Amino acid sequence: MLQRLKDDFYLAMLTLVGAMIVLCVTPYAIYRLYTGNYVVGIADLIMVLCAILASRYAWRTGDTVKPGLFMAIVFCVGALLVCVNLGVDGLFWVYPFLVFIFFLVSPLRAFGLLLVLLSTLFIIGSTHPGLVFASSFQMMAFFVTTSITSLFSFIFAYRAQIQRRELKRLATTDSLTGASNRRTLNEQLVLAIDEHARRGRQYGLILLDLDHFKQINDKFGHKTGDKMLIELVPVLQSMLRQHDPVFRFGGEEFVVIVADVSAAALQKLAEKLRQGVAEKMFLPDDSHITTSVGIAMLQSGEDWEAWLHRADMALYQAKHQGRNQVVVG
Repeated sequence: MLQRLKDDFYLAMLTLVGAMIVLCVTPYAIYRLYTGNYVVGIADLIMVLCAILASRYAWRTGDTVKPGLFMAIVFCVGALLVCVNLGVDGLFWVYPFLVFIFFLVSPLRAFGLLLVLLSTLFIIGSTHPGLVFASSFQMMAFFVTTSITSLFSFIFAYRAQIQRRELKRLATTDSLTGASNRRTLNEQLVLAIDEHARRGRQYGLILLDLDHFKQINDKFGHKTGDKMLIELVPVLQSMLRQHDPVFRFGGEEFVVIVADVSAAALQKLAEKLRQGVAEKMFLPDDSHITTSVGIAMLQSGEDWEAWLHRADMALYQAKHQGRNQVVVG
């Protein structure tokens, strides 16, 4: 549970906001109902119930986008009802909701929702004097302060979103080639095992290695070797489907996980990759680069370590048999 909260920022924020709503709003809801203010009391209870349901949905499905948007819309509507029914006393609840919404949805969506909320309050305040605001001066002060709060919340949320994306990219991609890294490979292998067990999806694994890579580094230098590794990834991706990821396994070895594929189609694709590398990649002396390939279909009841090991043994056999060939594991 704690690990999921550490790994998923939006799930953590949605859970935190939901917990705060339950703890902070529930006593007020009970008080409003007790004092006879049923509209606000029911609105508070609805917000609490929606927060619980949205948080539970996010935990069960892993989807934080739809429940986050749902909670944000409910909070905006609830804040509007509270302000209309309580007047000045209800305005204080707008400020925490301003911050909450930026933790539930993307910054642009949050800013759009707040624009609608504040515009609606401004229209109501202008057309019904005294209903929400005690005076025009108070209304203008409210909109100046909420606009400033919204603007700075947007800037903070937007910058935080960019930083999270960059951190995720650094944590999941190989810094040299831009391919997904070993950590991401392990996660995707586990996911493939789960999908195969639950839904029967067929997965294939392609493990390829550039031939004589040490000699390339010795003859042309490590800068040329790095250049070849960098060029290899887009060459492979140009021959793969968009959802077939390329991973750097280590050194000059790369892995491709292929979903929804038969054994015959996997072998055909591996051969296509081998030929494509030989045709499209050249060394400084115009000689071709070749690659050895090992492939393996995922078998029922097999764990990812055994699956990867079979592909690795097939690659070893391809190298041992003379390189520049595909071997089935």
